[in-house]
Amino acid sequence: MSDIRKLVFFERGVETLTYFSHEMAASFRKMGYQIFFFDIQAEYADTKRLSRFLKSGETAVITFNFIGLSGEEFLLETESQSVFASRNIPVYCILVDHPLYYHKQLDETIPNLTVFCIDRQHISYMKRFYKGIPCHFLPLAGNFLMDGEERVPTDFIPYENREYEVGFIANYVHLPAIEEHFTSQTKEYIDFYHEILNYLRLHPSEPLDSAMEHFVRREIPEVTERELMACFAGMLFLDMYNRTYFRGETVRTLVDNGVRVHVFGKGWENLKVKHPENLILNGRQLDSAECVKIIRNTKIALNTMPWFKDGCSERVFNIMLNGAVCLTDTSKYLLERFEHGNELVFYNLEEMEEMQQNVCWLLENPNAASQIAQAG
Repeated sequence: MSDIRKLVFFERGVETLTYFSHEMAASFRKMGYQIFFFDIQAEYADTKRLSRFLKSGETAVITFNFIGLSGEEFLLETESQSVFASRNIPVYCILVDHPLYYHKQLDETIPNLTVFCIDRQHISYMKRFYKGIPCHFLPLAGNFLMDGEERVPTDFIPYENREYEVGFIANYVHLPAIEEHFTSQTKEYIDFYHEILNYLRLHPSEPLDSAMEHFVRREIPEVTERELMACFAGMLFLDMYNRTYFRGETVRTLVDNGVRVHVFGKGWENLKVKHPENLILNGRQLDSAECVKIIRNTKIALNTMPWFKDGCSERVFNIMLNGAVCLTDTSKYLLERFEHGNELVFYNLEEMEEMQQNVCWLLENPNAASQIAQAG
């Protein structure tokens, strides 16, 4: 990007990704870049402004999850080419989900595309199925609260004075709602999907695409690479089901063993527990800034990874940056960089009882827990 001095970002699409984009833009402005935010909801109203901003050789696009690169009509300059393609603008797309979610976009030819993945296993997937697309590992990051375009790391509530002993910030999707994606199919398909899910419950360290491939090849040994990609894309709901199941199991284990857990996000009233008095509901979905504010007032913050086995969720770094103890399931990437009981506390999805014991120890040893939070 040596000749690039102007950057295009997108806003008002997905709240989290808009937040990430503004965080990045603030840093790029300090480095001297000119920034243009395209309002996805404004559509055609913003295209003239965008057209004036773009200059070949000096402008690049930075986006997440193919926002603005998915054939949006309001960004087409010719019948088949986007304004970025027709003007030879490089586009950098950061995928914060598994690439299998974006088979349609990746399978098309998007000129000047470079992809960044947040899990090294996702990089292997890209190099296997989409060899012609440059792809790099880019770990997610955490953030302090923003005051204008300045980050504010100070004024933390002291650990011992924080309001929430144990907090979990995430939405919970009612599992029967996800099951609707496949209960309308034949019994053979329903049994097949449940077999994959049961396998992942017993082998939670297995990457999702690896598990799916195992069962697809068992049924169709001669399946081609292109057919595999299509199969994966057709089973995306298994990812949501799987991550929601373990998210619920983490909270249920604590709640039913006497630990009061404050849950922040929508849908938690649907989690069935034996001791609902320990499940403290805080209602609605929060925006990204509100999530950081909650972490700043939490002692022990839980995280369950969105099935990243060699990467990390931004929640881990948000928790560590904002002075709480991070309690998270493991990944190869995290295990290489942090030590259990030093900067954070790990647990294994197959050993939930040990996770509950770790939480109880942290609650009973606040001085040690405070030291872990500070080291993080």
